[in-house]
Amino acid sequence: MRRLALVLLVLPLAAACGGHEKAAPTASTAVPADPGKAALTALVQAAKRDDRKTMWNLLSTASQRRMGGYESFRTGGAEALERTLAPFAGKDLEPFVSQSVSAPFGIVAVRSGTNALGFPLRHEHGAWKIETPGPLTFQIIGPSPGSTGRVSQVAVEVRSPRVVDDAVVWVDGELIPPTLAPAKGRATVFASLARPLSPGTHAAVVYAVEGNDAGAEAWTFSASG
Repeated sequence: MRRLALVLLVLPLAAACGGHEKAAPTASTAVPADPGKAALTALVQAAKRDDRKTMWNLLSTASQRRMGGYESFRTGGAEALERTLAPFAGKDLEPFVSQSVSAPFGIVAVRSGTNALGFPLRHEHGAWKIETPGPLTFQIIGPSPGSTGRVSQVAVEVRSPRVVDDAVVWVDGELIPPTLAPAKGRATVFASLARPLSPGTHAAVVYAVEGNDAGAEAWTFSASG
């Protein structure tokens, strides 16, 4: 069902967390100005310390279930996640995308040089939790990560157990409503740009949702103009 590009919430994650309470929060309960940035920063810092229990607590319940419980994560999955996060350790993370996408989901994406990283966020028990890779996987059609060339379109294939409900693309933080061609097991996502990208390094992120699962992929590439 194509809906996200039409009804995508542009509220910051903090607003999405706030509900209808009107009382000013106390210092101990105040929502961070950017909960997506706060969650990802906390995860990167915990990974740098090899603090696997804190990393575990920052993950969504669905992510924890997919990883088979804490012991399985501690002895296996944590190391892979630490390797993914290592290029961002010690950096001042400033997301180029951090927002609510739908009632249960948000997205946060950061870039450091030619490295880019994106995670869906799942809203649970009043907090945004990191959603690790799950049933939805991504095959970048173009531009390829690290490539250089003229860029006027971003294209990705999303693979999934069933039919992808919707997808959204951002380029350098700007929402680009895509065309989605879904079929059972895979969907092709095309986002045509208004004009070719200017010369230099750029970052893209694609988000897709299927039922109660979401996935994201971020990467960088260079445009030649």
